[in-house]
Amino acid sequence: MLPGMIRVAALITVAITGLAGEALAAGACRPTLDGKDRIERSGACPSGYYVRGACCESFQASSQRAAPTLGKKTCPAGTVASLGTCVAAK
Repeated sequence: MLPGMIRVAALITVAITGLAGEALAAGACRPTLDGKDRIERSGACPSGYYVRGACCESFQASSQRAAPTLGKKTCPAGTVASLGTCVAAK
């Protein structure tokens, strides 16, 4: 009885550890505090980015600045609504 319980506990531990590792890896490439964009690296970084750890970081800070929307008002010309804010249209 005891060896079976140990196996179950070991399997649960391995499953939890594996899921935690994937969750940490998924959030590793977040934008920096100074506004530089980071993306996950798969091979070489695209133009305008350089290798920084497991990510590709942009050389320049993002020019997109979010402006909050007010109630049901529309966004100004040249911007689009995204997640409750107005961002510059690409």
